[in-house]
Amino acid sequence: MKYTSKKLPNSIVEAEVILGHQEFLNYYQPVYDQALSVVHLKGFRPGTAPKDLADKAVDKEKVFNEAVNKAVRDALQEINAENNWQLIDQPKVEVLESEPAKDIGLKFKITLTVFPEVKLGNYQKLVKKILHEDPKEIFVSEDELNKSINWVLNSRAKLTRVNREAKKGDVVDIDFSGFLDGKALDGASGKADNFVLGEGKFIPGFEDNIVNHKEGENLEFSVNFPTDYWKEDLRDKKIGFKVSLKGVFEKQMPELTDEFIKGLGNFQTVEEFKNSIREGMKKEKEGREKERVRLKIMNEMVKNSQIDSPQIMIDKTLDNLVNEYRATMQPPSGGKLEDDASLRKRFEERAKHDVAANLVAYQIAKDQKIEPTPDEVEAEVNKFLTHSQFSKRPKIDPQRLYDYSYGVVQNRKVFEYLESLK
Repeated sequence: MKYTSKKLPNSIVEAEVILGHQEFLNYYQPVYDQALSVVHLKGFRPGTAPKDLADKAVDKEKVFNEAVNKAVRDALQEINAENNWQLIDQPKVEVLESEPAKDIGLKFKITLTVFPEVKLGNYQKLVKKILHEDPKEIFVSEDELNKSINWVLNSRAKLTRVNREAKKGDVVDIDFSGFLDGKALDGASGKADNFVLGEGKFIPGFEDNIVNHKEGENLEFSVNFPTDYWKEDLRDKKIGFKVSLKGVFEKQMPELTDEFIKGLGNFQTVEEFKNSIREGMKKEKEGREKERVRLKIMNEMVKNSQIDSPQIMIDKTLDNLVNEYRATMQPPSGGKLEDDASLRKRFEERAKHDVAANLVAYQIAKDQKIEPTPDEVEAEVNKFLTHSQFSKRPKIDPQRLYDYSYGVVQNRKVFEYLESLK
C-alpha cells in the first residue's frame, strides 16, 4: 500500500491511497469466492454450477463494494497507527480508479476529521501577569447592603386595599386590552396582578396613565411604543389601551427591628442580620469576580494559542447552544422565538470561542496530567441530578452525563492549577 496525505483547514486530512493489483485482489478474491459458492442455479446444487454460468449470476458491484470496504478499513487502521490520529467523525471515502492493467488494483481518497493539534502559547507567564496585575478589592457598600435589606422588607410587606387614587409605589391589579387602529392587537391583552406602579414593567407611559385613578374605574388612553421595540411592526406606533382598574393596594413595610429579624431565621439582632446579608453578598461578589478573572485568563489563552477547530465540533456546540436557548427562553407575548438559522448565526462566534476554550483546557490538562478522580466525577453527577430539572426525566444517557461531569471537574481543576501559578 502506498499513500500520501495533506492537511486541510478545520483539522481535516485528505489521504490518497493506492493498492497494487495483487494487494486489492487479496481483498476481492475471497469476497468473490464466497459469493460464487452460494450462487443457486436451477438444476444445480449450490456451489456445483459451472463457473462460467455461476460467474454471470454474481453481483460484481456488490462484491467490489464489499472488497473496497475491507480494504479501506485496513488501510485506515494502518494510516492511523502511523500518524497517531484520533478520528472525531466518520471518514468519507471516494474511489478514484481501479485499473488492473496499470497495476492499480484500487485508488481511493479518504477524508478524515482528526482531533486538532493545540499549540499553547506561554500561558504560565500570561496567567501570572493577569493574577498579579488584575486584582480587585471586594467589598459591600452601605448602599448595596441597604438595597438588599429593602428587598427583604418589600418581600414581607403587607398589602392593604385602599379606596383612594393610585400613586407610584402602590400595588395594583388590572385587566387590559391593546388596540392598533381600532383593532384588537394580538398579545396585548391580559391581566396584571400585584404589580408595583412606577417600576417600569410596562411600556413607558402606560403606568403613568393609571396613577391618580381609583379602583373600579375603566380607563382609555394611548401610548407610543418605543422606536427600538422588539417587534418591528409596532415600533413608534400609537397603541390604544382599555384598562379596568380592579384593585389598589398600599404597601405597609415592616420595621427593621430585633423582633422582626427573629422571624426571618437564626438571628437575634438587626446587626447579626446585616452581617449575614453583608457576608452573603461579599461571597457572591467574590464568586463573580473569580469568574471574571477566569474568563479573562481563558480569553487571553485562546488568543495566544494556535487552534484549528474542526467544524463538526463547532456545529455540535451550536446545536447545544440553540437547544439550551429554546429550552430556557419563552417567546415574547404575541411573538415567537427566532428560527434556527438566525440563532445559529447569532451564536456562531460564541460556539467557536467555546470550542477553542475547551481545547485549550483539554491540552493543559493533558500536559499537566490533570485528571478527575472517580469520586470527584460521581460527586458532580450527583450534584447535577440534585439541582437539574433533567433529574426528573426518566430518560437520561448515563455516558453523556458522565462525560459532561468529567469535563466540568477537569476544567475546574485546570483553573485551580492556573490560579496556583501566582
